Amino acid sequence: MIMAKHKNISLKKNFLMNALLTSSSFIFPLITFPYVSRILLADGNGKINFATSIINYFLLLSSLGIPLYGVRSCAVVRDDKRKLSRLVQELFIINVITTVLSLLLLFVSIVLVPKFQDYEGLLLILSCNIWLRTIGMEWLYQALEQYSYITIRSLVFKVIGIVLMFAFVRQHSDYMIYALVTVIGGSGSLVLNFGRTFSIVDRVPFSECNLMHHIKPILGFFLLSAAWSLYANMDTALLGFLSNDTQTGYYGAAVKIKQMLLACISALGTVMLPRLSNYYGKHKDSEFYALLRKNSSFIMIAGFAITFFCIINAKPIIVLLSGNTYVPAVPAMQIIMIPIILSGVSTMLGNNVLIAQGKERVTTIATLISFVIIIIIDFFLIPKFGAIGTAIGTAIGTFVVVAIEVIYLRSSILLLFEVSSIFKSLFSGFIASVVMVAISNFVPLLGRSIFLGLFVNGVIFCIIYAISLIVLRDKFVLDTLSGLRK
Repeated sequence: MIMAKHKNISLKKNFLMNALLTSSSFIFPLITFPYVSRILLADGNGKINFATSIINYFLLLSSLGIPLYGVRSCAVVRDDKRKLSRLVQELFIINVITTVLSLLLLFVSIVLVPKFQDYEGLLLILSCNIWLRTIGMEWLYQALEQYSYITIRSLVFKVIGIVLMFAFVRQHSDYMIYALVTVIGGSGSLVLNFGRTFSIVDRVPFSECNLMHHIKPILGFFLLSAAWSLYANMDTALLGFLSNDTQTGYYGAAVKIKQMLLACISALGTVMLPRLSNYYGKHKDSEFYALLRKNSSFIMIAGFAITFFCIINAKPIIVLLSGNTYVPAVPAMQIIMIPIILSGVSTMLGNNVLIAQGKERVTTIATLISFVIIIIIDFFLIPKFGAIGTAIGTAIGTFVVVAIEVIYLRSSILLLFEVSSIFKSLFSGFIASVVMVAISNFVPLLGRSIFLGLFVNGVIFCIIYAISLIVLRDKFVLDTLSGLRK
């Protein structure tokens, strides 16, 4: 079987490539976000954030749960090219139909909803993401673990996006141009997938396709994706309706930083889903739980480091990335950084455990319950506290999701975590924070340069944090160092 070549793909290589891609999602915004924030200001960014949150709902409708279902299903049959080819074509046909319906509904909504008419241009530009995601079929490449191709292709278009941004986004009124640039930089690379896909899989006669076979499981994943999308975008959408563009811009700045950092925490779990689905389907329980323990240890180590560092350094981070006009976003950022570890754990339990085991219904229920709680909290807090109120609601909602998932998995939860790693990471984060703050107070020169201060603080924190974990003999860190030496 020519598809068997994926067996030789190293999980470590996939992680490194996905980590590179994830890092680019952090580094490129470090380059672009300070510039865009100062050009578009909070209200301009608020318009972009609001329109994006609306488009994400139509993107959800068009995808219909296929991305998650596609990764899991293709990972199971990827050794059989004939089965894989038929599966890919069936899912693509379904996706085209749902995309056409989604775009039609978007156009009708723009005509009928007065609020959408104010953002008509932005919505139409950002709607390109919908059909680009469809023809891109990214789920196939993730299932085949082709992260080298995904990473290189994405990095090239990110660079193109940066060049276009600096060339054409020059004044406050250029927010629509910036929206187009984000489409090119973020989704433009998916055009390359369409031509490449049919060199990987064969074309199958339509008469051999069975579309109805996928409807029930796809709808299950759609409910999960809908719950996730509502959960991820409702805070920004409600803030846009109940407050103003400026508050939405403040919250958007804080959320963008959180999303970049959360992507780093979730980098390992992202590449594990195809492998975990394959292990679970073949009843390789020991390998399944061993991978999950590595992922949870990584989440704890990276999560506690990010939480401690970002809460303490929230103001200089916001000022560096967005400018002094975004200082009101600092409290919102500190609040949503508190549950960032829980966000990582929720992603692991939902994506890597429950979805891999075919129990996505649990995550759907947990997310919907959290969604309702967030709406109630936001309606009370947003009118009075704006972005801060939204951050509080999101933090509480994250806790609810994790609590429900942990309760459901209580019989196997100890198989998923290295409990000692949690306490070692927490203690190391506290020690590193104390040392970092103490040194910063004794070296006032660092305060003269925001970038220099953050850089030195970061170096100090990471060194002390790493030394502490090594002294405490954290298993994940020692295994990683051993692997690097080899």
